[in-house]
Amino acid sequence: MFSRLATAFVLAWSAIYASAAISILAPGPDYWWVANSQNLYSWTCGPAYNGGYTNFTVLVDNPTNKALFAGPQALIAIQWDYDCSVLLPNVNQLNPGTGYVLSFADVFNQSNIIAQSQPFEVKPLGSAYAPQPSGASSAVTATATGTQTAAASSTESAKNNAVARSPVTLGAVTAVMAFVGAAMMM
Repeated sequence: MFSRLATAFVLAWSAIYASAAISILAPGPDYWWVANSQNLYSWTCGPAYNGGYTNFTVLVDNPTNKALFAGPQALIAIQWDYDCSVLLPNVNQLNPGTGYVLSFADVFNQSNIIAQSQPFEVKPLGSAYAPQPSGASSAVTATATGTQTAAASSTESAKNNAVARSPVTLGAVTAVMAFVGAAMMM
């Protein structure tokens, strides 16, 4: 009896979390980066999204234009999931161009990609920054001159909003409980 109940519970929770995954919010087609400048990347974060990954390696690549970029390069060796967004210091190894992608990979096996951004552009130094994506927690304004600042509370704000973005709603919990109740009746 207990084993059927435990199995039902595990299967129900697995189904809920299987649909949740880390998504890279920025950069992307509408959220470009600026060469030789500070740039923001953000993602859906927290246990409801991370699929068991509490940290990952951040890679950048340009698979469509090997003349701009030779292959995947690590920007951050170990990025913790709970940060939700990061303002990178001057990213000077990226030349202006299109087709760049940001990937989050397993820290022990970089060929295991956890999430990948949509292709984005790196604009020349002096270009205006893109508007912030909804869900991003820090703001970078002005033009890329190397003197931009980010809101100090960006990480804390993102942590506080992570629960609000959780896909595990009261309805999902109720469904799991109903499923477990039905399993107990068997």
